[in-house]
Amino acid sequence: MTCSENLCSVLSTGHVAPALIEAMVGLRPSGMTYRRTFAGRPDQIPRARCFIRFLLEDSPCRDDAEQIVAELAANAVAHTSSGQAHGTFIVELTRKVAVIRVTVYDCGWGGIPRFNRCREADPLAERGRGLAAVAALASKVGCRGTQAVGHAVWAELSQT
Repeated sequence: MTCSENLCSVLSTGHVAPALIEAMVGLRPSGMTYRRTFAGRPDQIPRARCFIRFLLEDSPCRDDAEQIVAELAANAVAHTSSGQAHGTFIVELTRKVAVIRVTVYDCGWGGIPRFNRCREADPLAERGRGLAAVAALASKVGCRGTQAVGHAVWAELSQT
């Protein structure tokens, strides 16, 4: 298929072939990065999911990435100053050919995310399992930052 045939196919169907997306992403060794700031309110969490769903429409990792961003954004709003008046959180997606990284930046002054803490919670409790779920979905997880400047909590998904 030639470039003009590919373009006509995209314009007529609205879909881009996965091979074209991989080729486009592969042009940038550091990947393609998308970032959006959201108001620090619970009603913005579905919008963050929609942002990720849009960017990963063609990816088999889309559902897991949506779940991850929902959990990390909810934690930012519930446990840091992102959820206070005028607070914000930032969602960043970096897409490489083999790896997708979802990062949520919070405003700090709250809980410090800990993926390695095993909680002895009531099995019927509604809280306390979010970061464990993120770690289970992701191939790698991590956190950087401080209370004063905020945290960047991230999870990587392998596309291979």
